[in-house]
Amino acid sequence: LKSVSVKKLHGYGHLKEIVVKRDDRQLYKFKEGDFVGLHMNEIEDMLFLAVQHKLFHLTNSNIVDFIVALRMFTRSLIIKKRVKDL
Repeated sequence: LKSVSVKKLHGYGHLKEIVVKRDDRQLYKFKEGDFVGLHMNEIEDMLFLAVQHKLFHLTNSNIVDFIVALRMFTRSLIIKKRVKDL
């Protein structure tokens, strides 16, 4: 995880963009509509970085907004997967 872009509106943070470095050492930008392009393993890795307090290059409010957005996104993925299974 290289950077996070958060838009603040009415006291709430809205995640606009995530920049990650993958195994091939290239930087990839994922904007709001492209989060589906992230693999579940990458999302887990980003959450592990947050839990291990290794996102020291981000501000505290950006970290909180980032974690909330990732949790909401993973919940929506899980719900969609369960609905397909029915």
